[in-house]
Amino acid sequence: MAEQVLSWREFADRVADAAEELRAALDRGTRSCAVVPAGNTLLAAIGIAAALAAEVPVFPLNPATPPAERDALVGLLGRRFTHGYLVDAQLRPQRIDLLADSAGSGGDDPPEPARQTGREPPAGAGAVAYLLATGASTGIPKISARPGPLRYDPALTPSLVIRQTGWRTSQRQLIVGPLYHAAPFTAFLDALLDSNTVVLQPFFAARWTVELVRRYAIEWLQLTPAHMREILRLPDLDPAGFASVRAMLHTAARCDADTKRAWIGLLGPERVYELYGATEGVGVTLVRGDEWLARPGTVGRGFLTQIRILDDTGNLVPPGTTGTVFMRTPQRASRSDYVNNQAIRTTPDGFATVGDHGRLDRDGYLYLEPRDHDTINVGGEKVDPDEVEAALRDHPAVADAAAVAVPHRTLGSVVGAHVVLRPGASVRKAELAAHCGRRLAGYKIPKHFTFVDQVPRSAAGKIQRWRLAPHHENGATSP
Repeated sequence: MAEQVLSWREFADRVADAAEELRAALDRGTRSCAVVPAGNTLLAAIGIAAALAAEVPVFPLNPATPPAERDALVGLLGRRFTHGYLVDAQLRPQRIDLLADSAGSGGDDPPEPARQTGREPPAGAGAVAYLLATGASTGIPKISARPGPLRYDPALTPSLVIRQTGWRTSQRQLIVGPLYHAAPFTAFLDALLDSNTVVLQPFFAARWTVELVRRYAIEWLQLTPAHMREILRLPDLDPAGFASVRAMLHTAARCDADTKRAWIGLLGPERVYELYGATEGVGVTLVRGDEWLARPGTVGRGFLTQIRILDDTGNLVPPGTTGTVFMRTPQRASRSDYVNNQAIRTTPDGFATVGDHGRLDRDGYLYLEPRDHDTINVGGEKVDPDEVEAALRDHPAVADAAAVAVPHRTLGSVVGAHVVLRPGASVRKAELAAHCGRRLAGYKIPKHFTFVDQVPRSAAGKIQRWRLAPHHENGATSP
């Protein structure tokens, strides 16, 4: 693939031209947004920047979104905006009628009078800078809106929490994840505003990522645990190739302990950071590698964020007890709001949750637990699928795995596993069960195995378990 390079001046000129075209196309009498197919390309980068420069709310869309899901997302946009402007491959805005398209968004649509009201922003939300899709781990599409307009403030770009992760103005930065996902998107915006040299990797390939880091002497990058695991599988991985890296920040899905320790060994504990947060902007935690080594499994302490763990009745639970994670930040007014009616839960004093479960230790460090819809209940015993998947990936023949609940007449559920084998590898299901038995309690051992070509994951590397569950609906046994 041929590389494309733009200087800052060339990029600014093309953004200005595209922004002018977008402004000229707008119907000023309606509420409008820009929809940019956001693969990791120069055209997508220009389109996103042009919409922001024109102060038109921008929604980065996964170009590979299936038609049904695209219709659902367009329908959600139609609850807030009358028209969308699809920025095509020639950076020309093509108007789309969101109200007409929103019929495909499914049975959740409110009746027409509510739809008219729902197109207005919530009280106090003001204008919108950008919108991001979320909910990919459950299959229920949602869109969160970031209040705007977006303004450059050298004291706040990037955010204070990102400044703690080794970020420096004018650094060389690699963006690996797709621009339609929250973390790469916001990292890209911060890079533009902070005069960074940005390298966009069009798609993830572990060896290519390592080569780009070496060739461009990358100083800062953000990865997901799925990226991290694939890079570690390279047979000739050389720590010297990462000598330029000041910091690696990982976000999104939970990271297994083996992967975390390996990256701390690769880069050193002071260069590995983990951030836990949500697209909805309820709060964040941060942990550095040396802190994690002292408290394995933690996602850190709240950064400008207060954390409460509440039970099902809304009462505080003591340290070490699992409950629902609620967060509150001083910037509550800037919190994203949902475009659809699936709002986050809040308390009267401003704490909010996206439904994650976890516990705090006595020093305020947060440890996450699986959500209710992920936990596998085996006869009353709770199984964390991440633990099962980590055990399976430890087998030399296994490239990837996903654990799901399989219906069982007596126990309610047992553990099932979807397994991706390494190229050229073969293994008996009984051998995988025995391998897990040496690492897991008996009720956690998968009773059903299905070999698949790949595990469906979101752009952030989160397993989309709802796509796997139907394979086990009949409880088929394995040989």
